[in-house]
Amino acid sequence: MRISTAVRKGFDQSRKGFNEYRIGCSQCAALVINGIPTHESGCPNQTYPCRGCDTLLRRGSGPYCENCR
Repeated sequence: MRISTAVRKGFDQSRKGFNEYRIGCSQCAALVINGIPTHESGCPNQTYPCRGCDTLLRRGSGPYCENCR
């Protein structure tokens, strides 16, 4: 996963080290489980895909993006 992708998915404190990537979130204790970065339950930075077009949405913004409503 690239740093830009991690930031887009809500991991705003992610950075690249010498030979590794550090995944971090300012709102929770983010983890990487089997290579997949995850937020804690209820994290406000957590994103999910729109049900219509797979655009990433922030938590609490509804099931559809502006274009699919």
